[in-house]
Amino acid sequence: MTYALIFGLIAAAAEIFGGALVSLRKEWPRKVQEYLLALSAGFLLALAFFELIPESLTLLGETASLCFLAGYSMLHFFEHTIVGHLHFGEETHRDVMISRTASLSALFGLMVHAFFDGLAISAGMRFDTAIGILIFIAVLLHKLPEGLTIASIMMASGNDRRDAFLASLCVGAATTAGLQVNTIFTNVAAAL
Repeated sequence: MTYALIFGLIAAAAEIFGGALVSLRKEWPRKVQEYLLALSAGFLLALAFFELIPESLTLLGETASLCFLAGYSMLHFFEHTIVGHLHFGEETHRDVMISRTASLSALFGLMVHAFFDGLAISAGMRFDTAIGILIFIAVLLHKLPEGLTIASIMMASGNDRRDAFLASLCVGAATTAGLQVNTIFTNVAAAL
């Protein structure tokens, strides 16, 4: 078993553990959740600005800037066109957020996000072990809060504890799917 797979399984387990905490009705104080999210966001930003962007500029030159722009544009396309709902502050719509449709949308969105987490871990490990480990740490730091989040959303929308746990399990499985897809594509490319 490769290190990328081991790291991906650890990240998926953290996701599932976070979902289990919520589905078992153990509450985390809001401040703890905020600190976990702040720590993971800060680590992700530091990784991007101090490791990934400089390395991309070194390897790809001017093409890297176009890739950054394309990725940023895709993010905004999906957030503002496909989702079509934007907030500039703390306002919420409780009647919309507790619907089953909202919970399934959140589940699907986090599964896509988790798929790319796994893909990033695997790609980072194949490119440079040190960068792969940093990507793994960044992903791991936000998996527990992410598991807490998806399980909380599922329960707030009227799903039972089992469904909340299964949602975190699905998001964890998406992480390992991203790992496997990168491994398959890499092996196919090496065979050609």
